[in-house]
Amino acid sequence: MIADLCYFVRFWQLHASFCTAVLLILCPVLSFAQTYIGDNKCRECHSDIYSSYIKTGHPHKIQKVTGPPVFPADTSPGVPSPPADKQWNDISYVIGGFAWKARFMDKEGYILTGDKHRQFNLANQILKTTSSWTGYDKDNAPRKPYTCGECHTTGWVLTGPKGPHQNNLPGIYGVWSADGVTCEACHGPGDQHAAQPEQVHLSFEENCGDCHRRGNVSQIDASNGLIRHHEQYEDLLASPHRNIKCIACHEPHQSVKYQGNGFKGEQNTCQICHTETIDHIPAKVDFQCTTCHMPRIAKSAVSVKHQAKIGEIPEGDVRGHIFRISTDQQWKMFTNNGQFVRLNDEGKAFITVDYACLICHTDKDKAWAIEFAKRIHQ
Repeated sequence: MIADLCYFVRFWQLHASFCTAVLLILCPVLSFAQTYIGDNKCRECHSDIYSSYIKTGHPHKIQKVTGPPVFPADTSPGVPSPPADKQWNDISYVIGGFAWKARFMDKEGYILTGDKHRQFNLANQILKTTSSWTGYDKDNAPRKPYTCGECHTTGWVLTGPKGPHQNNLPGIYGVWSADGVTCEACHGPGDQHAAQPEQVHLSFEENCGDCHRRGNVSQIDASNGLIRHHEQYEDLLASPHRNIKCIACHEPHQSVKYQGNGFKGEQNTCQICHTETIDHIPAKVDFQCTTCHMPRIAKSAVSVKHQAKIGEIPEGDVRGHIFRISTDQQWKMFTNNGQFVRLNDEGKAFITVDYACLICHTDKDKAWAIEFAKRIHQ
């Protein structure tokens, strides 16, 4: 009995959107049990949290277009124009646009695809790249249905090609309650809590892994020498920190990009457990734990290639969450086909020294980096 219950709970966790859709179809009355009320209602009581949350990327995962997308002051510079062959009145929604990239949906709700001018990449100061246009999913040009609402909207129900469709747009294979990942996407529908805040409490259960993952959690997907985006949960499961919750290091209501407080800082995270110091490297003023243990080995929008002694080494625009560095000369970070991060027999992943060390020490080789890495904490 207990085993069956555990199996059901795990199935629900992995297939929550599907289960919800089935329940809403089979038992329509359940859709009235709880109601989404919108983050403006949450703001009435939680104004401090709202003021920081609205400056994160979550509530801006998708925006209905009435002109150029607008973001809060001191955050994203935004998306200056639609694709070259479109006007803003040709676009129904912008997907993203906060910090990394933006994609576009046409007036029927389909995502625009093609080999050019389909994805806008924001400038990246760290990688020293300027804003640019690239293609997106050219193999499915000129457009494809929108099925991404589970991680871009609040209250998403996948419905399929027969609908119903959000705003009656046939290209959107689902419906939702609010644009973006709002308060209720993580805490649950808020109508009963708003009516009786002392009696009805919302969820505080961490569910970051519902979206910061891609398919099979036992595989870390990769492409072109970098981890694909939305893989942080898989990274973590293959790391020595697999039992540590995301909120141990992250403040979910603050941005890791513009405010800089979404990461709680190494004194409040890494150094609580790892008390050793590395004060013998004074030349590296900005040398931190994350410099080596969280290199930018994942790509969301853009990447660059560093010309090193051992050849080209790619660097992405998202930090990895594998943490563990290998000093094995023979270990390869990716599988032979390059589609996944390589795992050992225990399911552990490793960052190789070319990504951890040689992106900066471009004039050195792996043998030097391995010996240096062994002494780094001594």
